[in-house]
Amino acid sequence: MNAAAAFGRLGIAPTRDIRSIKRAYALALKAIDQASEREVFERLREAYEQALAWAAAADDAGEQEAQGDDGDPDDGGDRSRAVQRPAPEPEPEPEPEPAPPPTAPEHHQQQPLPAAPAAAVAPPLAPDRDEARQALQHWTAQLRDAAPEDVAHVLEAALADPRLLHLDSHAQLEARIADLLHHDPAGRAVLFDSAAAHFHWTDRNARPNAGMDAAQWIFRVVNQGLQWRAQAPQVVELQNRALDVVAQVPSPQPAQTRQFAEVIDAMGRDFPEWFVLHLAKTGHAHRPRWQASLKQLAPGWTRQAERKERLFGNPRKTINTLLGGFFALLVVTAMLAGIANRVLKSAAPPAAVAGSNDKDTSGAGATAGAEPVLAYEFTGAVTRDSCESAEEFVHASNWLETDDADAMALLATRAIRCQEKGWWTRKDDALMACLRAERSAALGAGRAENASRCR
Repeated sequence: MNAAAAFGRLGIAPTRDIRSIKRAYALALKAIDQASEREVFERLREAYEQALAWAAAADDAGEQEAQGDDGDPDDGGDRSRAVQRPAPEPEPEPEPEPAPPPTAPEHHQQQPLPAAPAAAVAPPLAPDRDEARQALQHWTAQLRDAAPEDVAHVLEAALADPRLLHLDSHAQLEARIADLLHHDPAGRAVLFDSAAAHFHWTDRNARPNAGMDAAQWIFRVVNQGLQWRAQAPQVVELQNRALDVVAQVPSPQPAQTRQFAEVIDAMGRDFPEWFVLHLAKTGHAHRPRWQASLKQLAPGWTRQAERKERLFGNPRKTINTLLGGFFALLVVTAMLAGIANRVLKSAAPPAAVAGSNDKDTSGAGATAGAEPVLAYEFTGAVTRDSCESAEEFVHASNWLETDDADAMALLATRAIRCQEKGWWTRKDDALMACLRAERSAALGAGRAENASRCR
């Protein structure tokens, strides 16, 4: 944390008044709960210690400059030697929970201060502004050209450069890094992570020292990174593999295209700013060929991928697809069973009623031992095939001799419906005319139909 950020966290302007710094620290402690907000307390403590160090360094620098202007009276006005004075004892730091501040705090007039570093010992003179500007340009170029594995070391060296010891030098370095990342983000994930860790860009109430556009871009990257990490672990692992493969393979094979090309496109669509940072520069150079390879795949595979996304794109789609397939299987099974039943019935010859139509020797009734029951039962929908079977059965069997009036009426109804549909081959069928007349007579007389009268 630089000195400007430290004084900003304490809520006061930069000052070398130790009592004002301690008073501001005590007020800030009152506003937090140290037990539940441990991280906030540690940050506040760090800011307090940094502000004290800056104030002490500024006092030392001012005293050394004053000693350089005053000569020693014992050496005849020789200014080459400075008067050595004992350093004042530092005041004790407040306890973690200090007493409340006075109701009317004493105000101290602040005097213009020379820029001082955040370290405990300051150089004799503050760095020159031109040197600081040159240092900022130098380290910005170094960070821009550094390899990913060297970025953290270069950033540490820049923060420790003695030329960047002005109060706002680190803030200017932060602004330059933010501007560099905003305008040239490709493959600079390591620089972004290092800067975010040092300048606290990922804090809940972070305020980056950057322009409005760069600051908004930083917020978008942070939010997209949180969303990316919230995905399922297997999805994160696949996307990391895709980033590595695209960065290493300039011209993909069809299998690699099917496995990773759509993953890369989805990342670029869902996490655009974060994705540009984390795809290496070589990956950005290879990506056009990956996209061209995806377009060259067979249209059938593309349709298959689209169908897979539509049917199994998420758990809900998968469940709906499985349920729909199950019900479709039930319907198809029922249809096949009905077709098989009709085929088997149409293949079986119409069975005559047991026994024959021959009269016994007494001439009364059916042949002895005959059981006049319908051997062929017509059920299901009225179709052309079932009507042909019914017509053959009506004219070839002795169904009119059965005692089952309900079965006879059912078969007569089937025959009449077949004739009405035009699926009865006999145009002038006397038996059908009789059955129709009997049905009309039974309805007119209010009695049960007796088809056996048409024998």
